[in-house]
Formats: sequence, C-alpha cells, structure tokens
Amino acid sequence: MNILEVTSSILFFFFFFFSFSYLATSTESCKNSVCSSNSPGIHFPFRIQSRQPESCGYPGFDLSCNNATQTVLLNLPYSGQFIVQGIDYTTQQIWINDPKNCLPKQLLSLNLSGSPFKGVYHQEFSFFNCSSGLLKDQLTPIICLSDSNHTIFATSSRRVAALLLSACKFITNVSVPVQWPFYEQILSSDLNDDLWLTWDEPSGCGKCESRGGQCGFKTNSSHEIVCSNVPHQSVPEWSGKSKKSPHEGSGNADGESPDYGRRMSSRQTLGHI
Repeated sequence: MNILEVTSSILFFFFFFFSFSYLATSTESCKNSVCSSNSPGIHFPFRIQSRQPESCGYPGFDLSCNNATQTVLLNLPYSGQFIVQGIDYTTQQIWINDPKNCLPKQLLSLNLSGSPFKGVYHQEFSFFNCSSGLLKDQLTPIICLSDSNHTIFATSSRRVAALLLSACKFITNVSVPVQWPFYEQILSSDLNDDLWLTWDEPSGCGKCESRGGQCGFKTNSSHEIVCSNVPHQSVPEWSGKSKKSPHEGSGNADGESPDYGRRMSSRQTLGHI
C-alpha cells in the first residue's frame, strides 16, 4: 500500500469516526433538565433557554426558570407568563397556572394564538359582576377579582347565567381549557384549577416516549427528528411529518419522562422539518 492509499484510508477513518461521533452526540447531548428538585423534568420538545441549547427544543417550546420561586415558566405570546405545573410527554399535555395566583384574571384575556398549544378540552364559562353580598352564600365567588363593593362569579350553567343576568352585569364568556369534558353544568367556580393544554407538532414524539425512547433532532444542525434509545423489543414504527412554525400549528396528557441516560440501542427517523 503506497503513501497516498494510507493517507486516504486515515482520512476516511477520521471522517467516518467524527461524523458518527457528531451524530451520536447531537441526539444524546440534550439531557433532561430541571429548574429545581420539585419542578417537572424538561426535555424535547421543550427546553430551558438558559440551560439547554436551541437545538434541544422545538420552536415555540422555550421555557425559563424563576430562581426566586424555583418554578418553570412558559410564556404565551399574547397571554404572558404561566407556571408549568407538569408535563406529560407521552400524551403531549402540559398543565399551567398563574404565577400571581389569580388565574381567572388571566382567563379573561387568554389567547393561545402564536403558540403551538390548544386546550385538551374546553368548558364555556360566563363571568358576571354583582353587587357585594348578592348570592355570595349560594355561589362560589372569584375572590381575587372581587372587592368590598363587587363580587365576580363564573358559571357554566345556563340557568344560573339567566339568574345572574337579571341581577348582575354580564362581563364576558370565556372558553376555559380543562382536563376532562364536563357532562354537567357547573353552578359556579373560582376557576383556579390548572389549565390543560396539548400540542400536535412535533407529532410522533408521544409514541416514542411511550416506548421508552428519546425524541429530538438528529443533529445540532439538522431539522430531521428521530426517536433514539428505543429498546430493541419495542422499536416504534413512525411516518415522517414536516415541522410547522408555532404560528402554523396549534398544538396533544401526565407523568415523568423516561430515563435519558440509557445508551442508544436503536434510532427511528420521524421526519424532516
């Protein structure tokens, strides 16, 4: 073997070695991260902006940490910041609440446009402004919106709404994202329960998670999404889908993410962006 052949072989070896290393590192470098020991684990499609590179998250899924309260924050473009209470990566659901402890105030101007999220289910509530003391013993007031002169109520009952309409000032109707569909009308609520949201894009990652895999971009510079670290006995079958921007798609569950420390045993391609 002459010098030229030896040199070519060495160059090919290094090219192959570094290409493979780069591929493996890119799909496995985005480890699970947390803001505190009590906060939910964060990984693809989400990322913590100050702790994980841009390639570790999908557009529209950026989160931040509030170091003072040790909470995870999600910023919705037209509705402001919310605390992330939990994320279910398998069923692609996230539940959020108001960091200022007055979720009904946020609901009055809730707008999910410009984000990849939508409600898991929705329940329509009518808001009313009543004189202080009126029906306070019969209905649940929204304390954080009420004062000494006025009491705010929210109801999904048409019967109660008709009653309040005759004695109070109607404010607005709000479609509230909820965890389960309500088959019975709610007489009144303080509406402080978490909002349940879901996302559709990137699709397929929930299936990857359910089989113990890790969803993410194939490389730091690639727009191809792959499912890595899937045990051989449960390799998922996926069809590719194109990535949408948060403005094109709206986004689709509760639980902890699988262990991201496992070595990659297989990789399944999900699609290209």
